[in-house]
Amino acid sequence: MGMILEYIDYHLLPLALLLAAIIFSIGCLRLYLREKDQTRRMESSVAGERGFFRSFSVNGRDFFILIRKSDLRILYVSPNFEEMTGIDADMVRADIEVLRSMVSPKTARYVVEQLKNWNGEQELKLEVDYSIAGCEQTRQRHGIASLRQDEENACYLLIFCDNTEDYEVRSTMKEELEKAYQESQAKTDFLSKMSHEIRTPMNGILGMLSLARAHVKDPEQTDYYLNRAESLSQFLLTLINDILDMSRIESGKMELEAAPFDLFKVAEKLDSMFRNTTEAKNINWEIKMQDFDVSRVVGDELRLTQVIINFISNAVKFTPAGGTVSVTFRQMHKIEGNLHLMIRVRDTGKGIKADFISKIFRPFEQEDASTAHHYGGSGLGMAIADNIVKLMDGQIIVESEEGKGSEFVVYVSLPVAEGVQNVPDFQDNIRQEEDNEELQKAIEEFTLEGVHLLLAEDNDVNAEIAMEILEMEGATLERACDGLEAVRMFEESANREYDAILMDIQMPNMDGWEAAAKIRNLVREDADIPIFAMSANAFVEDKRHSIEIGMNGHISKPVDYDEVRRLVGEALLTRKAD
Repeated sequence: MGMILEYIDYHLLPLALLLAAIIFSIGCLRLYLREKDQTRRMESSVAGERGFFRSFSVNGRDFFILIRKSDLRILYVSPNFEEMTGIDADMVRADIEVLRSMVSPKTARYVVEQLKNWNGEQELKLEVDYSIAGCEQTRQRHGIASLRQDEENACYLLIFCDNTEDYEVRSTMKEELEKAYQESQAKTDFLSKMSHEIRTPMNGILGMLSLARAHVKDPEQTDYYLNRAESLSQFLLTLINDILDMSRIESGKMELEAAPFDLFKVAEKLDSMFRNTTEAKNINWEIKMQDFDVSRVVGDELRLTQVIINFISNAVKFTPAGGTVSVTFRQMHKIEGNLHLMIRVRDTGKGIKADFISKIFRPFEQEDASTAHHYGGSGLGMAIADNIVKLMDGQIIVESEEGKGSEFVVYVSLPVAEGVQNVPDFQDNIRQEEDNEELQKAIEEFTLEGVHLLLAEDNDVNAEIAMEILEMEGATLERACDGLEAVRMFEESANREYDAILMDIQMPNMDGWEAAAKIRNLVREDADIPIFAMSANAFVEDKRHSIEIGMNGHISKPVDYDEVRRLVGEALLTRKAD
C-alpha cells in the first residue's frame, strides 16, 4: 500500500507543479491586465489634461497660469501668454507682480481689493481692461480673469479670457439700446407736449365758438369771440405746420431745393414784411447788404427765408418800444464758385438766460412757462431753423446777454448762380419798390367783383365754403367735382369765359396737377389762364411741383381767402398791364 502511494505521489508531482504554475500564471496575467488598465486610464487622463492645457495655447483668446498657493510661485504659464500680453513669460515666472503692468493702477487696486474679500471657495471672476505691452497703437483690450483653487487647496489656477470683440459688440448694443430708449422717450415727450400744445388752442377755439353762439344777439360780443377764435385757429395752423416740418426733418424726408435766387430780393421781401410791424411797435428797424460782388446764388430760398423770418420774428417779439432790430447780409468769401454767406439778426430785447442757450434748439423748449403766455409761439421754430441750416451744411451761432439783447448768426455756403451778376444798390432797390406802389396799391384794393372762377373741388364742405366766401366777395363760380370734369368744362367754355381756375390737387378720376397740365396743352388762346392750386398738400415739394406743372401759384389749406383775392388780382392786373 505504501509503495502504491509513493508511486502515485511521485508520478503526480509534475502534475501538481504544472497546476500550480498555471494558477500562478493566471494570477500574474490578472495583475498585468489590471496594471495595464490602470496605465491606460492614467494615460487617458493625462492625455485629457494635456488636451485641456493645449487648448489654451491653440485658442488665441485664452491663457492660464498655475500658481502655488504657499509661496505664490508660478508653476506653469501657457505658451500663448507672451503673444497675448506682450510680456516675457520668464519675467512672470520670476516675479508675479509683473502682471500689474498689464492694467492701470486703478484696476490693480480693484483686483487687490477683490482678492482680499475672496473666501477661496467659489470661483472669482473679474472683468478688467488691459493693454498689450509694447504696443502703443493697440487699442485698449477687455478680458475676464477667473481664479479658482484646486481640490487639494494647494494651487491657484488663473484663467484669463480676452473677450474684447464680444465686449465691444455688447457695448455697441447697449449704446444702441440706450439711444433707442432715449429716442423713444423723446418721442413720447414730444407727443405729450404736442398733444398739450394742440389741445390748448383747440379748447380756446371751441370755447370761443360756444360763447359766440351764446351771445349771437349781441353782434359786438359775437364779433369779439369770433375774432379770438380766428386768432387761435391761425396759431393752431402755424403749430401744425411746424409739427409737420419737424416730423419730416426727423424722418429724413425734408428736401431742399437747389434753384437760383437773388439774395437782394430776399432782403427786400424781409424789409417789406417787417418794416410796418416794427414802425407800429416803435422799434428801430435796419437791414443791410455788405461786401457783395454777386447777388444770385443756388439754394432753397424758401427754407433760408423761413430761418431768417423765425429769428426776426423772435427779435421783434422780444424787443420793447425804443429798441433796435437789425439784419445784416454779408458776403464773407467767394471760393471755388461758392459764396460763403453770413446773415446776422441782432436785437436789443430781453436777451436769453445763459443756462437756456444750450437748450434753445430743442423742440418745444421755451425759457419759462410765462414765455408762451406773454409772447406766444409753439417752441418749435428754433428747432426747425437749426435743422434746416444743418441740412444746408451750415451753422448757427447764438450770443446773448440777459437784459441786453441777442444775436443769431447763420453761416452757409451756396454755389454762385451762372449768368450775369448784377449787384444793385440795396437802398435804391427799396426806393424802386416804393415807386412801384401804384401797382401794389391796385392789387391791395382789388376785389373779386365780376370775376368768373372755375372751382375744381371734390369735397362738398370745402366747395360750399369756398363758393359762399368768394361769392360774398362778388365773384361768380362754377364747380367741377374732379379734374376730369374741370378739363371738360374748360374745353366746352367760350374763349376767356373764365378769368381764373382754383384747382384742388387730390381728386378722383384725375388729380389737379394732371388736369392743369392738360389745360395748358390745349390748343386755344386762353390756355394760359391763371391756375392756382388750392390744396392740403402744403410741403415745399408740392408747391414746387405745382409751379413746374405750369400753375401760377399754390395756396395751402386751410385757405386764406385774402390770399386768393390778392393772387388772382395780381395775375389779372399784371396781365392787363402787359
